[in-house]
Order: sequence, then structure tokens, then C-alpha cells
Amino acid sequence: MIGTAQRPRWELRVRRGRAVLVDRPERVGERPVREYDPAQLALPPELVEDLHEWAHVVEAVAPDQDIAGESSATLMARRGRQLAARLAAETGGDVGYWDPARGRMNRVRRAAPAVPEPTPWATGSAIAVVIAALVTVSLVVVSRGLGEVNLLLAVLVNVVVVGGFAPSIWIGRRLPVWRWVAFGAAAGVVLAWLSLLLSLLG
Repeated sequence: MIGTAQRPRWELRVRRGRAVLVDRPERVGERPVREYDPAQLALPPELVEDLHEWAHVVEAVAPDQDIAGESSATLMARRGRQLAARLAAETGGDVGYWDPARGRMNRVRRAAPAVPEPTPWATGSAIAVVIAALVTVSLVVVSRGLGEVNLLLAVLVNVVVVGGFAPSIWIGRRLPVWRWVAFGAAAGVVLAWLSLLLSLLG
């Protein structure tokens, strides 16, 4: 049980098959205790729907019912803690979760913000340079070889190759590791085309 001094501001409870958030003052008697429907607060609609769905199940299912080898009380408590953790993340503070099956209050702490990893510029740049060199050399060699046979065929092959690269480059540009490969491939295509254009003009 959480003491009054330790009680978080928000408590997740169930009232008549609906989820409610109880807003408690930090000190007793400071202001009235208020109850809110989660839909009244600035919460994601998916979270509000999940909260009410959970509360409906809590009201409808007997606590001692066995579901897939686990008691319904255990399953409801686990789901309630998951929802309370999501609430804590959304509200930016700890959330009290009233376990209706066990009749006790649990405190769900807000997860600490993840520390972003530093960008590996040296390694990533080296990968991008190697990929750019491979793509540049490959495209130039293939294009010049085909250009000696048929210029239109060389242009067509370049368009097909770049068209095949484009979706992967677009998707990979935001992935932590593959973005360096994507940047290198894009740079290689640009460098190859510049090299071919300069060779035509020369």
C-alpha cells in the first residue's frame, strides 16, 4: 500500500466497467479529489480505448477464472501495470495502479528517458566512402562498356539500376546502420553520373 506522502498524483482505477483516473492532491485536504474519464485528458485515443477495454474485462471476468493456464487476476494485474506504465510515459510522472483483483495500490514509475547513442561518424563515414567507391566504379565500368555497344542501352541500364537502388536508399536513410550504406550508394550514383557526363563532354 502506498502511503499518503508517497502517493502519485494519478491513480488508475475501475468504476462500473470503465477506467477512471483519480487526481489526488499532494497533501491531504489541499483540494478535492477528482475523477476523470481518460477521454477527457490529452491522451492518445488508442490508450483511452485500451484502458476502457481493460476495465470492461476486469468487471466482466471472475478473478479466480483460469485463462490459458494463468488466473484471470494475474492477467488483469499484468495488463493494468502495462497500461499504467503507458500512462506514466504520457503524463511524465509516476502513476498509482489500483489492482482490483488483489485490492492493493501499486506504484508504476515513469521510465527514465533513453540516452541517445552517439553517432559513429568515423565508422559510418568510412562505410559510406567504401560503398560510394564500389558503386561509382561499378556503374562507370558497366556504363562505358555498354556505351561502346549502344549508348541508349547504357542509359537504360543506369535508369534501371538507380530505380532499383532508390527504394532501398529511401528506406535505409533512417536506419541506424544501413543509413551509411544508403548514403554511400546515393553518393556513388551521383559521382558515377558526374564522371560519365564529364567523359561525354571531354
